[in-house]
Amino acid sequence: MATDLQTARDDLAYLRGLVSGTGAMQATIGEAFFWAGLLYGGQCFLHWLQVLGLAPDQGTAALAIVWLPTVLFCGVLAVIIWKDRKTKTTGAAARALGSVFQGAGLANLVMAFVFGYGAQHTESFGLWLYHPIVVCMFQGVAWYVAWSILRRTWLAFVAAGWFIATVSLGVAVHGDIGAYLLILSMTLTFLMAVPGWVIWRGSRKAA
Repeated sequence: MATDLQTARDDLAYLRGLVSGTGAMQATIGEAFFWAGLLYGGQCFLHWLQVLGLAPDQGTAALAIVWLPTVLFCGVLAVIIWKDRKTKTTGAAARALGSVFQGAGLANLVMAFVFGYGAQHTESFGLWLYHPIVVCMFQGVAWYVAWSILRRTWLAFVAAGWFIATVSLGVAVHGDIGAYLLILSMTLTFLMAVPGWVIWRGSRKAA
């Protein structure tokens, strides 16, 4: 009897070790995703307005649309990293969750170089438009892995949304650039900013 009780305690301790630390990791990921989706989703929406002739496409305002979201996000990301620098990530689940999103981010940076170089070398801006499509694909994989780890149904729907967005953008890139930008704006807003906010706020409330 004592042996069975000790075994149960050991199993419980092991399970706690697997999931410990996921709350802090989710808060960091959620906050970063919220701001990234909000800023870049807004940027794509403004580019869509430019296509419609409803936003300036020349001058200082147009330059701000191109560069300001990235400048703001770099500042926000620096604050997040500094604020959470002492947060300890423990447990296999937390490390796996962090690794998959970090890996997706690194892959996106590498592919940005590949598509950027290719677009410049071939003098074809259209090639660069495929980079967001690849980003959506990587995000779909990352959110699918997050669902596999946390087993929350809504994460599976987010992953499915990213895959649907990947196909939709792949079709739109050959047609109306306005539709392409609008789809990308909605994807970043509803599949990155909104889930990021849910994760961020939920983790803080739980803490």
